[in-house]
Amino acid sequence: MFPTAPDTDSVDERGLFVVQDPILRSKILPLFTFDPTVADNRPIGHGTTFRIDPWSRCVTAFHILEDVLDLRSIKERQDGRVSFNTKSNVSLIALEMNGVFFGRVRVPDNAWRPIADQYIIFKIERSPLMYLDARNLLELAVLRIRPSVMGPKGTPYLSVDLSNWRPTIGERILALGYADLDAREEGDADDRPIAQYLYGSYAEITHVEPANGNSTRPWPRFRVKATWPGGMSGGPVFNEAGHVIGLVSSGFDSVDESTAMFFSGWAFPRQSLGSIDPNNPGWFRCHAAFHSNGNIAAFGDNRDEISQIGRKKQLTDFAMASVNPITRSHIRLSEYR
Repeated sequence: MFPTAPDTDSVDERGLFVVQDPILRSKILPLFTFDPTVADNRPIGHGTTFRIDPWSRCVTAFHILEDVLDLRSIKERQDGRVSFNTKSNVSLIALEMNGVFFGRVRVPDNAWRPIADQYIIFKIERSPLMYLDARNLLELAVLRIRPSVMGPKGTPYLSVDLSNWRPTIGERILALGYADLDAREEGDADDRPIAQYLYGSYAEITHVEPANGNSTRPWPRFRVKATWPGGMSGGPVFNEAGHVIGLVSSGFDSVDESTAMFFSGWAFPRQSLGSIDPNNPGWFRCHAAFHSNGNIAAFGDNRDEISQIGRKKQLTDFAMASVNPITRSHIRLSEYR
């Protein structure tokens, strides 16, 4: 079932409703940009990201990062890889405000979470003048955003379905995101309070477009008749089973139509979201140490850390495994050599 539902008569004229669930808010974060060269510069609302595994990985829409990356700095290195810089006057941060708040609340210093790492796949194109440029291939970017406090079970996350779900016309879905994130209204001052409300929007799929490598937007997507304002970009889209099956890509307020990129039907999400078991939503491919009876003793995304934990417990059985962190059920994938 969907992870949330609106209260009675709480849906506005755009079909949006406020989500007060603190568990969802711990997994879905608003993104802001700010100018690090200006002291006390006020962050500006930019979009949405969401957590996808226990090891602080998050996903958002690539087009959100396009405003942050200095694509003119792209360079081809001797090893065949590509390097680029972020713009000197723009930085991206997430706001982690756990719980539900009413009225004006001071933002704790540790609530602003930096982007610890990012993984993006894009195509390098050469212009007629031989300038390098980046083409959006996935509408998908992976970020690592560490929480202010790491619990014993890691970061909270949403269950992602990469392969099993396929969109059908008329199917009902749910999008979540920070609609109108910190939108500035006429007369608002620069020092106005930061506004961030998580919204939900139900919609029905009206059109499906499969992946097409010849398109300027090659990722698979579906359209819905719904209004998803800009701040929702990058937010998760759920099917009725409660799994995330894509993300909000764009909205067109004037025509009451929006689009979502979905994960199934192509290989790139499997490559980008490598920790997620593509065949089992809620399971993760990771390193694991086992007791002599075959039960999981420890698991994680860092082989050295798991090996160290295993040695301290005098364990000798290690393997790659697919693990359900909630039930601790597992499937051995490959043995260590």
